[in-house]
Amino acid sequence: MMMMMIAKCGHDDDGSKTNPECAPTRGTRRRDVLLVATTAASVVEISSLGYVFPPVASASGSSPAVTNTVFFEFAIDGQRIGKVVVGVYGDTSVTAQRFLTLSKGIRGLSYRRKPIIGIEKNEDDKKTIEETPLWITSAPIAKFEAPGTGDAIDDVPGGLTNEEVVKDVGKIKHDRANLVSVQVREDPRMPKPEPKSKLVSNRGKFERVYEPLPPEPNGTSFSITYAPSADLDVTNVVVGEVLSGFDVLAKIGALPTVPDNSNSPFFQVAKSIGDKRALVSEKGFGKPFAKVIITQNGEFASKTEEGEKDEGREEKGSQ
Repeated sequence: MMMMMIAKCGHDDDGSKTNPECAPTRGTRRRDVLLVATTAASVVEISSLGYVFPPVASASGSSPAVTNTVFFEFAIDGQRIGKVVVGVYGDTSVTAQRFLTLSKGIRGLSYRRKPIIGIEKNEDDKKTIEETPLWITSAPIAKFEAPGTGDAIDDVPGGLTNEEVVKDVGKIKHDRANLVSVQVREDPRMPKPEPKSKLVSNRGKFERVYEPLPPEPNGTSFSITYAPSADLDVTNVVVGEVLSGFDVLAKIGALPTVPDNSNSPFFQVAKSIGDKRALVSEKGFGKPFAKVIITQNGEFASKTEEGEKDEGREEKGSQ
């Protein structure tokens, strides 16, 4: 018995086909035809929520070796929903080492209390009542500083910018569900925003001042895929895979989100004239209406370490 999952081929607003060379606009996703075939026995199905997760094996071959195992506890609107366990490909890239370090926690700096800020969905999938989730995204770690003290933490793998981690882009493709990846840059196919300017009064004279552009991603925000997601290949670096907690991911993926209204002519006009309301609303596209928080994260201790230090303890969480 075989199962096939197909994502539709995409079209731009003018009806023409979208191709990898085109620069997509926000709200227009690449939907190349993707086919994943597998035996029904190797599929994990969350039947109550209607999502089917492909098996761990990569569509392009065997997965990289998992060197470490980390966990993330999630809560929705203050209610704990469970734990997602991730196997980290620690030997594949400096980005994977950075993700591992932050997942374990370094001097109190970790993903703890970070929210899920985006649930990307396939809005053109009309076969189901609910839109199909493609991936979820966590908030980035804004500052490399020890919580409470403000002391700089400058020994995070890859440094404090994206200069080193961006070199890892393209090493592993987002060719299936349950992959974990870290955003290391903006989409280079997208036009870069122009710096905003405003007139200010200085000693009785008006001067034009340019506002700074948003900073580049610093290689800390991570995503988890629900389906093959080629759009992430140019912005994210795959660092691991989900080992368990598929039911938790299904609950998060099923949450309603702020609809992407970027194709509205009213929104496009407002954005073109620099209306701040349009810019604020754009940041909210895909944000879940419920508050999804990582309440705890850490690394699973090895059996040897558990026996020596704390018999019966299963994991070491960041505080």
